Amino acid sequence: MNNIDWTDFSSLEELNISLSKYVEEKYNRNIHSAINKKPIDKFIKSIEQIKFVPSKEELDYIFLYRVTRRVKNDSTISINKNLFEVPLKYVGETVNVRYDPTDLDRAYIFSEDNKLLDKILPVNKIENSKVRRSQNIKSIDFSPFSNDK
Repeated sequence: MNNIDWTDFSSLEELNISLSKYVEEKYNRNIHSAINKKPIDKFIKSIEQIKFVPSKEELDYIFLYRVTRRVKNDSTISINKNLFEVPLKYVGETVNVRYDPTDLDRAYIFSEDNKLLDKILPVNKIENSKVRRSQNIKSIDFSPFSNDK
């Protein structure tokens, strides 16, 4: 497989067929020097240890970049100098965010146990400027500083 003549393939489909044929007919049927057994035998022996991802969507989420952000009072966070709108319930909280750095049209908020909580989108600056925020501000308890006893 190391000596591939790329001009033999006119499409990705042809390349995939050739690769599948190589894996099935040669690679998996020969003893591998690093594991001293056939790769297919090693795979079958370890099948119980393999975690299968239930859906393509979940697989996509696994490979996203991960960051934590504190949600500002205007219900936004910044990712790579891009502002994202976040649901009001997260104001003042630190959230776990996943995103694709090549596609900043959306990002996702995940829980600590890796459950998808919300999809977030870039800020629509005009709409964001019209939102009333007085209800977003958490009240501060100043009673410990009061002189009333």
